[in-house]
Amino acid sequence: MTTTDALRTRAWWLYLVGGLTALTVYLALPSGSLTQDLLYDAIGATAVIAILVGIRIHRPDRRTPWLLLAAGEAAFVAGDLLWVYYDHTGSRPFPSPADLLYLAGYPLLAAAFLLFIRRRIGDGDRAGLLDAAILTTAAAVLTWTFLMEPSLVGADTDPLALAISAAYPICDLLLIGVLMGLLVTPGARTTAFVLLAASVLLLLVADQGFAVQTLDDTYAAGGPLDVTWLLAYLMAGGAALHPSMRALSQPNPVAVAWLGPVRLLFLAAAMLTGPLIMTLGRPGADTGLWVIAGGTALLSMLVLARLAGLVGMLARDVEQRRALEQRLSHQAFHDPLTGLANRRLFVQRVEAALGARTEPGRIAVLFIDLDDFKTVNDELGHAAGDDVLVAVGARLIESVRTEDVAARLGGDEFGILLEGLVDRATAMATADRLLRQVSIPVAIGGLMVPVAASIGLALDSSETRSVDDLLGAADVAMYGAKAAGKSMVQAAVGDDSADRIPAPAGLPAHARRSVTGRLAEGSAGA
Repeated sequence: MTTTDALRTRAWWLYLVGGLTALTVYLALPSGSLTQDLLYDAIGATAVIAILVGIRIHRPDRRTPWLLLAAGEAAFVAGDLLWVYYDHTGSRPFPSPADLLYLAGYPLLAAAFLLFIRRRIGDGDRAGLLDAAILTTAAAVLTWTFLMEPSLVGADTDPLALAISAAYPICDLLLIGVLMGLLVTPGARTTAFVLLAASVLLLLVADQGFAVQTLDDTYAAGGPLDVTWLLAYLMAGGAALHPSMRALSQPNPVAVAWLGPVRLLFLAAAMLTGPLIMTLGRPGADTGLWVIAGGTALLSMLVLARLAGLVGMLARDVEQRRALEQRLSHQAFHDPLTGLANRRLFVQRVEAALGARTEPGRIAVLFIDLDDFKTVNDELGHAAGDDVLVAVGARLIESVRTEDVAARLGGDEFGILLEGLVDRATAMATADRLLRQVSIPVAIGGLMVPVAASIGLALDSSETRSVDDLLGAADVAMYGAKAAGKSMVQAAVGDDSADRIPAPAGLPAHARRSVTGRLAEGSAGA
């Protein structure tokens, strides 16, 4: 790691250490002195510089929110400078240009946070936005009841002064809203995220404390409130200098968070805002009752909307789980290539059929094995072999009843379960039909690939005791068909091994010849 890279990595904590050192010096200076006030402004100015430096060295994908953050902090610093001027010239007009600068900083910070939120939530987080709205509404009711209404009752009747007095808590509410929106967004809480959220939280705490002390006329320069504002500056600068600041303006891949216990606790507390105020008692005029009632009604509607969204989310989750279970179940019991039942499901269905039978001779199993299939893979490739298997599977499905079961047992072996047979001739007729369907050539890449199969048929009898008995008999019959010349059906019923259906008329003899030779024979015959 080069010296430049090391400096970029450590700049954030070097800045915070330096800032805290300057803060210690600030506290050691005489309260209200010009030196202390100028140091206050210098610490605030370093936050603006730190944000601009952080943009330059870390190059975030979206610079606009960071530039807005720097502009907001710069507006606060400019307001501080004017405040120092008024304080040391003996005049503190209200309202003043300093108030306009302070008030300009809040929407700039809010705009920065809104851009961070917009980038982090990507396609949208309706639940998170509702949670932020619920918490912001509760904060608005509290702010009006304990700060805004008491400060406006009996205050100066000058319209501009009233407007400025009301604008400060309104701007704080704006910041509370965007802070809540940022906090409820899902995803990792990086160091830059924590520092930036702490900066806004400290600013809000200091503002609210200043409002309370202004009402009580107990504010003193250089005290805990000024320290809190300075810490807010330092946290903002440290967030911009930290390497993780890039992640704040990048889309968040994390899914929308569920209603966790911490979030649920805050939402429950927000819902109790109105009753809590009425229980503890409230200062101000009776007009505040309308604010409390309206805020409580709005909270109720927001919570209902949140619950409706939660119910919808649960329903979607259940549906997704059901779809996943069905998909996994299908994969567990079906062949991925042909879509037919696999050996596991076929054996289960045969076992169930045997368990439910009322008399022998009504269940048949056909064991189908493609003749000379290896030569298809060897001479045309495995892709062509897969095409043949898929075509054969489709033909089997088309040739049996919906209540019958067609399965791929493995490789080029297939099985058919027939239930509810009237007699043995019905099973033989079905096997004959399957043999003719399977024996139709398959078109692959402009070639007509000949296909043939040997089929073994076994009917259950009074001697059939298990699935293995029935499948074993069908398997033996299939090998008998191969030994007798292939491309035919052979039944295994008792000791009768001569019950055969030969190859369909008109098809070429399927001796062990290569696919190439069979294709040539087919072309010559045409």
